[in-house]
Amino acid sequence: MHWLLRVGSGKEFIQSSKYSIWGVKSNDISNIAPFLRDVKENDTLWFVQSKSKGLLIAVTTYIKQVKRELGPLISTTYTNKELGWKEDDTCDTEIHYKNLYNIISLHLESKILSPLIIRKYSDKCKIDLPVEYLNIVKYSHITRTMI
Repeated sequence: MHWLLRVGSGKEFIQSSKYSIWGVKSNDISNIAPFLRDVKENDTLWFVQSKSKGLLIAVTTYIKQVKRELGPLISTTYTNKELGWKEDDTCDTEIHYKNLYNIISLHLESKILSPLIIRKYSDKCKIDLPVEYLNIVKYSHITRTMI
């Protein structure tokens, strides 16, 4: 399955890419909860920059999701500061991924303008993502970070 995840300007996604983690708010039952319920290991995640005609900036492979544990004394997951996220960010679930491909320079635009944070790939996307993914894997290299 292919998924599109909107990452705002992409700045925070780029900062946390060195840890292969992205964050979501699980309490969005109309949008995020179905993703968290239905995503499977090895699904393909496409990260989309907001307000950009659906510019695809990265593609990865889903590993797992982890509830964030941020305590007042001890945190068992990375803090917002460590991840390069805003201190007031309320993401409570980490999306862990592998096989990061930085595809900003390809200028691939999905043309999906919906404000949905996460969506399944469908024919509304103007790019055949499964075909593009095969080409990206064939002609590109996995990177450890977007920076």
